[in-house]
Amino acid sequence: MTYPPQPPPAREQPLQPRSQLTGTLVAAAGWLVVVIPIIAMALIIFAAVTNPATSIATVGKIALIILGAALLFCMIATPHLLGQAAIHRERDMWRAALWTGIPTVCVILYLAVRWLANL
Repeated sequence: MTYPPQPPPAREQPLQPRSQLTGTLVAAAGWLVVVIPIIAMALIIFAAVTNPATSIATVGKIALIILGAALLFCMIATPHLLGQAAIHRERDMWRAALWTGIPTVCVILYLAVRWLANL
């Protein structure tokens, strides 16, 4: 015996999206924060990988290339995802911004500590 289909459970009404200007300003602020760390991280990875004193095909350098590419992707994606999360106000968007934002903050802290160590 089949039962009549149940209506899906009532969900909360989604919040009204914010304006595009809000998302653009959030994304622009994110880009202002990450533009210099992106350049610095890319230069550090490039210098470490192309060091002429050692071979380029070591396990450590290949791991550095893969990890560096993943971190640079996170740093590039974070401002856009923050802007979209600010516009749409959905939990999944904030979660995506958080998942890319945590490695971004770690890279920024790493570069700050490395810079302060060289002073």
